Amino acid sequence: MKVSLNWLREHLPLELSAAELSTHLLRLGFEVAGHQRLGATFTGVVVGKVVTKEKHPNADKLSVCVVDDGATKRTVVCGAPNVDAGQTVAYARPGAVLPGNFKIEGRKLRGVESQGMICSRSELGLPKDVDGIWIMGEGPALGTDVGSLLGPADDVLEVEITSNRPDCLSHRGLARELAADFHKELKPLGGGMVESRKVSLPVTVEDSEACPFYGARLIEDVKVGDSPAWLKSKLEAIGLRPINSVVDITNYVLHDIGQPLHAFDADKLKGGKIIVRRSEAGEKLLALDHKTYDLPEGLLVIADDEKPVALAGVMGGEETAVTTSTKRVLLEGAYFNPAEARKSSQKTRLRSDSSYRFERGSDPAAPREAADRAAALILQIAGGSAAMPSEAASVRLEGTKIHSSVAKLNQILGADFSDDKVLASLKPIAKELTGTAADFGFLPPSWRRDLATANDLAEEVGRFLGYDNIPYRMAPMSPKTARLTPVEAESRRVRSRLAALGLSEAYNYDLLSEKSLAACRLSADGQPRAANPLSEDWAVLRQSLLPGLLKNAAHNLSRGADAARFFEVGKAYAIRGTDVDETWRVAGILLGPVLDARWQAARAPRASFYDGKAIVEDLLEKAGPVVWAKLSESKTPSDPLFHPANTLRATINGAPVATVGWLHPRVARAFDLEREGAIVFDADLEWLAGREDAVSRFAEFSSLPVSRRDLALVLDKKSAYRDVETVIKKCRLEALQDVLLFDVYEGKGVPEGKVSLAIRLTFGLADRTLTDTEVSAAVETVVAALAKQLGASLRS
Repeated sequence: MKVSLNWLREHLPLELSAAELSTHLLRLGFEVAGHQRLGATFTGVVVGKVVTKEKHPNADKLSVCVVDDGATKRTVVCGAPNVDAGQTVAYARPGAVLPGNFKIEGRKLRGVESQGMICSRSELGLPKDVDGIWIMGEGPALGTDVGSLLGPADDVLEVEITSNRPDCLSHRGLARELAADFHKELKPLGGGMVESRKVSLPVTVEDSEACPFYGARLIEDVKVGDSPAWLKSKLEAIGLRPINSVVDITNYVLHDIGQPLHAFDADKLKGGKIIVRRSEAGEKLLALDHKTYDLPEGLLVIADDEKPVALAGVMGGEETAVTTSTKRVLLEGAYFNPAEARKSSQKTRLRSDSSYRFERGSDPAAPREAADRAAALILQIAGGSAAMPSEAASVRLEGTKIHSSVAKLNQILGADFSDDKVLASLKPIAKELTGTAADFGFLPPSWRRDLATANDLAEEVGRFLGYDNIPYRMAPMSPKTARLTPVEAESRRVRSRLAALGLSEAYNYDLLSEKSLAACRLSADGQPRAANPLSEDWAVLRQSLLPGLLKNAAHNLSRGADAARFFEVGKAYAIRGTDVDETWRVAGILLGPVLDARWQAARAPRASFYDGKAIVEDLLEKAGPVVWAKLSESKTPSDPLFHPANTLRATINGAPVATVGWLHPRVARAFDLEREGAIVFDADLEWLAGREDAVSRFAEFSSLPVSRRDLALVLDKKSAYRDVETVIKKCRLEALQDVLLFDVYEGKGVPEGKVSLAIRLTFGLADRTLTDTEVSAAVETVVAALAKQLGASLRS
């Protein structure tokens, strides 16, 4: 928030420099982020008059002017499009110095001698109002120093106000804070209203919880025009552009005492009344920023008999805006529920100075006083007559009295402040302070909604008496080892394993857009949604971790990466009845070369389905007997992202634990990954965390050699390899140690509809070496079982 030091002194007599004030504000918890010195930062610029203007003989866009500065007439070459004869301008004589130590000297421009410069406001370091030179208007005498017309110099501070202190979002609010610190009295506001007996337009509030107070005052026979110089200079000092006298007054009151106001052109309100209601489906608002907004159903609006004329607490409508032709003004002063203002601002993506204050919680007692002050200024500046306000008010929001003691506050702070000092620091910020140091009651004023507990009061005491006055003591500690939950412990194990396998961990937001879900063949219907999303990109809680990982992979590949090997551990969300169910999962993506390019041959192997399956098998180690099956029906929210034919599901004791496979072609195309051959996997981390690991038993290594036999089996193409393993294991051969599939072949020499599987059988015993006869007998047993149950034969 920009704060004018001169304006601040109108509320509180301060004899501090800008630097000293910045130090005090920082001690009170308000950081000063910037400082700007306003006023004349130039010399030698006087009021002049353009006597004549002629076209430059050698340049189409330049003019040759004669300027009278009251003492002499000089020729000036000017390039401004709005310069004309008869104008009163800011004229920099030869020898003048402009901001930035820019010295004005006589010189030739395209063959014509130019003695001086006709200046724009921006060239003088002043706020810009129009393009081109500064046309000053009649009034100042020729030759008058322009710097003397700008009034006293001013310091403008950029003060950072924390979100819990909306009461300080005004000059009087900040002055009130400084007054409490310096134990000084604020200057009275003044500017009360003299009311007539005439009643303003009727007001109806349909939702008193959303709008506890709404006041509207009719002011007739006004003459809207430019604001006086004092009002313009105040607004310009804090970076606001003057518009007209009525609008400028509402902006002035906003930054003066912190209460947002709005002025309607009463003649443009249909039906002659105000209704505070909810927006209906299909309604729109042409706002003051000249943009048309589609209003979602249920937002709080200010409406006339036909349509919304303002978005409550956010911005008014252009169709009912006050202009120089306005004769009757309806002045609004209201208090809107902070949640309503924030919802309206978020839903429409419309921010304003008013919404900034309302959504943080403005003073519920301020609207009437602020409207009275603004109405008095309108009568003073624009004339007219004011009617009695029409008001709709529910029960006033009152603060809750806080009961505590000085000892309690000192205990919270770890301090030893005296009773008198503590009570003296609290008295300036209290509406009512009763009782004794041992038991006092503190009633916060209406603007301090942040004061609700003894801890809040302790913070105020610490700020005003100084945290640096609290002695440093090491707090007694009894450190305890934190216990990990099963999910935390499993997350650590999974992260360690996947990182060791060469995957990098990714962190993504839990919120996604409907567009992203659609690209992943996922639906947003039935998914939990953010009530007031920051944007449509963060509107829906994810049901799968894979969409975020796909974005990570696409982002890296588009920036020159050769491969992507990512995993993420996080939550997936679903609605279960009336609750939101959160499930911990782990997911990953593999694509591109397996090894770094400098270690590879020209045609390096790329990530394959078997790489992904091996990673999942590593995660499921010791989890129990794993049964692999094709994706027959959707059992997890991530299933639509997998290729329906090239995906396997791992189940343990009937529970779907993990899925691994190729990325679905449609999803791959949506993320420009169709050429990469992406492998994705998804696993239930909570199931892994809750499993009982098989007991590990040590088996002594055998020093004896093993025997291996390779078999090339020809069997039906529809037969699954897991069936081959099952048949072999059912033979219950004591000497069989391992079964390994090392090749799959189709083609020449293999009948159509058949496939050749090359498997390796490893035999061995711990106490003796097997004979060839024993190994051969075991192999014959296996071949016979495979022939009988699967119709397999040895390939010749």
